[in-house]
Amino acid sequence: MHVKCFTMSTYKENTYIVFDDSNEGILVDCGCQTFTERLQLANFIETHNIKISRLLCTHCHLDHTIGNAFFSHRYNLYPEANENDRRLAEMTNYQAIALGVSEKIEEKMPIYTLDDNAIIPFGSSELRVIHTPGHTQGSVCFYSEKEKFLISGDTLMKHTVGASSLPGGKKKMLRNSIESRLFVLPDDVLVYPGHGETTTIGEERLCNDFEDAASVREK
Repeated sequence: MHVKCFTMSTYKENTYIVFDDSNEGILVDCGCQTFTERLQLANFIETHNIKISRLLCTHCHLDHTIGNAFFSHRYNLYPEANENDRRLAEMTNYQAIALGVSEKIEEKMPIYTLDDNAIIPFGSSELRVIHTPGHTQGSVCFYSEKEKFLISGDTLMKHTVGASSLPGGKKKMLRNSIESRLFVLPDDVLVYPGHGETTTIGEERLCNDFEDAASVREK
């Protein structure tokens, strides 16, 4: 599998295109607010002849979903999320007001298919959903056991974790999700986070002190 990361300038959020040699792939966390950012993703997809078959959300905070409608319409897809983030998804424009986004957010509501241990097939590859509540109630990660990588959203980042102080977040639950669902993975699993640089499970097991990263820009 190939994992291409685009860091969006507005929120410093990482959007991922994951595809394999069949040229079928998925989009994860479309946090692209500007038209230029959206075209950058679309140009990469279409220049490389990638067929996007799924549009996935690690969670439904606006900085990770603001570009969903553009790609939903372009590729005739619905965003997919975990059922426990339904309330957040329904509050998109309230989130926009809170974050100072002046324009009305075009919405296409998710379908709630990302249950724990669900398999996401594309091309000759697959990812497994790991439900990791704590940053939000519906936060999920996407894991490739074969390729040894994890797309972790804001659950786990390099030497830090996502804020649990936002609505729906719970610090104890976040710690439990990381310890019981992620730190049981092999040390050499590469972690692609929602913000910041890549890391590994082994490095985070040694270096991450679980401080609640309220300063991480999710706004």
